[in-house]
Amino acid sequence: MKPPQEIGDWYIRELLASAEKHKGRLLLAEVDGVVAGYACLLVEVSSADQREEILYTYSQVSDLAVLSTHREHGVGRALIAACEGIARTDGQRWIRLGVLAANQDARRFYARSGFSKMGLTLEKALS
Repeated sequence: MKPPQEIGDWYIRELLASAEKHKGRLLLAEVDGVVAGYACLLVEVSSADQREEILYTYSQVSDLAVLSTHREHGVGRALIAACEGIARTDGQRWIRLGVLAANQDARRFYARSGFSKMGLTLEKALS
């Protein structure tokens, strides 16, 4: 995931296309006129592509990033709260996101925000 200061036009186009496909939104958090963070919320994602037994929809935070200078100041909490509010308004029952296993700070943040483990993807280097 690109940090806010490294987002190019191509990346924004990709996020917007993904958001459009899933009734989603790109949210920006500004502090003193500076973009301090962003989130891309896919409001309606279907389980159809996941070979689930039961078809259902959920929301997914596909991207969430906060500038390091603005962490621990509520920017991430505000973005997650906004995503949750939009998902609830749309009638979704679940909201998901992915995080790298090694990113302990993000994992603690998401746990404090009420997220819990749903699955686990394992990886092995073949070099």
